[in-house]
Amino acid sequence: MVTARRVADLVADRPALESAIRTTLDAEEPFTFDDLAIDSGAFGEIVGAGIVEEVNDGYRVADREAVEAGLAGNVEHETESSQGWSLPRPDRRVAGALAGALALVALFRVVFAFGPVFQDGAVVLSANDPYYYRYWVEQLLATPDLTLSTLPRTVSLGEPLYVATMWLLASLVGGGAGATGQVLAWYPVVSAVLSGLLVYLLTKRVTDDTRVALAAVVFLAVLPGHAMRTSLGFADHHAFDYPWLGVTALSLVTLVANDVRSRATALGVVGLALGVGGQVLAWSAGPLLILPIGAIAAGLAVVWVRTGKSPLVSGAPILAGLLGGATLVWLGHIILGWHTTVVATAPALLFAGTAVVFGVTEVVARVRPDPRLAGGAVVASGVAGLASVIVLFSDSWQTLRTRASGSLFRSDSIAETAGLFSDAQGWLLLLGFALFLALPALVWTTVQATREDRWLVPVGYCWAFLLLALVQVRFVGELATFVAIFAGLSFVYIVERVDAVRPPVPDVRDSVALPDRQQTGAIVAVFLLVGGLGMLQVPLKTNQLTTPPERYATADWMSEQANQPEWREQPEYVFSPWSYNRVYNYFVNGNSNSYGYAFSNYDSFLASNDSVDWYSRLSDRAGFVVFPTAYGADAPPESIGARLANYGSQTDGGNGLAHYRTVYESSSDRYRIYTLVPGATLTGTAGANETVAVSVSVAGEGFETTYERTVQTNGAGEYSVTVPYAGTYTIGETTAEVSEEAVGSGETVSV
Repeated sequence: MVTARRVADLVADRPALESAIRTTLDAEEPFTFDDLAIDSGAFGEIVGAGIVEEVNDGYRVADREAVEAGLAGNVEHETESSQGWSLPRPDRRVAGALAGALALVALFRVVFAFGPVFQDGAVVLSANDPYYYRYWVEQLLATPDLTLSTLPRTVSLGEPLYVATMWLLASLVGGGAGATGQVLAWYPVVSAVLSGLLVYLLTKRVTDDTRVALAAVVFLAVLPGHAMRTSLGFADHHAFDYPWLGVTALSLVTLVANDVRSRATALGVVGLALGVGGQVLAWSAGPLLILPIGAIAAGLAVVWVRTGKSPLVSGAPILAGLLGGATLVWLGHIILGWHTTVVATAPALLFAGTAVVFGVTEVVARVRPDPRLAGGAVVASGVAGLASVIVLFSDSWQTLRTRASGSLFRSDSIAETAGLFSDAQGWLLLLGFALFLALPALVWTTVQATREDRWLVPVGYCWAFLLLALVQVRFVGELATFVAIFAGLSFVYIVERVDAVRPPVPDVRDSVALPDRQQTGAIVAVFLLVGGLGMLQVPLKTNQLTTPPERYATADWMSEQANQPEWREQPEYVFSPWSYNRVYNYFVNGNSNSYGYAFSNYDSFLASNDSVDWYSRLSDRAGFVVFPTAYGADAPPESIGARLANYGSQTDGGNGLAHYRTVYESSSDRYRIYTLVPGATLTGTAGANETVAVSVSVAGEGFETTYERTVQTNGAGEYSVTVPYAGTYTIGETTAEVSEEAVGSGETVSV
């Protein structure tokens, strides 16, 4: 939609177009290009800017009042409705299309996860980390004395706003474990829909093209990296960050595109303050999410110098929003105790740095308005500012360096710490061909941003998150928000080339034309070509996170055992691979706070040869040991892992296990559960220095097997062997009965 501001900016950048625009105002409507005494290049620019629009029998001026006001420089006379930050008022066709696109976003988040999340009347959240937040929300609900200012340190220094919000929502719907599970399961879907709406508003605000905005939402729906992180049940903190990011980006565009005295600017200032404050208070790494604002502000300052604007005047609303955000974060820090001082001061440092950039470029604009000089001044002030921080705040700088090296620049077995291109196909599986589609548009708009400052916001964010995702894929969801915008832009350009849609002329009614059957086929075909891979990867990536029924059944079985009266004196901790340790422990004992012990010890346990030592370490701690059978495929034969794969029987290189008893096997033998027992010791005699075979038939929940091992007699023909199972043992050519009591109390059984 054409605005006085846009006309004024266009004429300021291209003064030669003013006479051509006035020619269109004087022409009798409808008119054609042949009716105008202007060249085709100027007419093309006027059409592309939305000053004139195509009608059935020619062209007409889209908004005569706005164009005349722009030529006169009366941008302050723009109507609030044309420049509002609030939801647009599209016609029913656009509203229906937007509702359909948002429904598609929700559908791709729900349909592939619904079954695994809602199993047997239980809410089974996806992946491991969501159970950390589930644990703390339930703890807060069960502990009335806890308040926002007395959150546990692990929460207050991690994701306090996220946990507090989930706590509040769960309280509003009744509290308790059931309410918490439902809130945490559905919140990512709500976040995805809100993010989709914000992507629509942001794209529409930047491009003035409803079709591009709708296409961006559709691409967001099928971007695997975003869909998996906002899928039903994946209650990690990332989905909570995305709406704050969208609000921040939309607010920045609003502040860039509107007069500083408009009502929309006031809303933009509030939105920027809330967005910045929300992102930092929601996550200890939130400062990384607001860091692109500094680069965007620097770019804006240079562009404003180039176009003759005052950086201080134009940037004042941005400074106000950043100051508001910094104030919110600092109040959360000093009143509620949220976050460390280093994290809490990050928005204030961003405000100060932005103020310096605007101040320096203001001086350049007044002395010598040269964009190259302004760019050099920005770089110099940035270097000087960084040096000042290092010198004046050396302790904080060292803390930042330590956190960066220990958190951001690390690579370990946690998948999200890998880089986007660390796997040759990783980017393709997370972003499909959308990244390939978006990059040309990103490059083009990066150049365009030197003339249209509003483009600097999505361009700056997209480049920044692309760099962060190259370091760690945990930022791919933030990147996807902006990849969707540029993919939508390229998509509309492509379908225009195949005549599937009309040229991109903004419609004053904010409507869209329905394509005919042939055009619809072309649009669908192009979308399947560039978005089909993402559509296929969404269910695959989502299913990598959801808890399979077999794993949940394993956890549920342990839960039932732990609730038996005879288990009251036994430990309830589940020792398992760290990647699902919280899941098991939540359902078995309710304590899913940490997977630290499993992360540090489980792999070492499986690789070790000393099963007795590990029994001593685990017997007073772990009630259950979960063994995924796939772990035994490549294990050395003498390792504990290989022997667990053999039900504790001996292997070619290792003795049978004496203290690890198989008690459960899942339906397809993917998971086994072992309990730790003292074991009964069989003693007897046979020939001197003879090898005696020991075996017993064993049956349990879901399995039947034979436990086998051998024992060597000494010179006197004596042997002693400890076994973990009760039953009738065959020892050589004799038998012996071993009771459950003997196994549980470590008795000696003479053969």
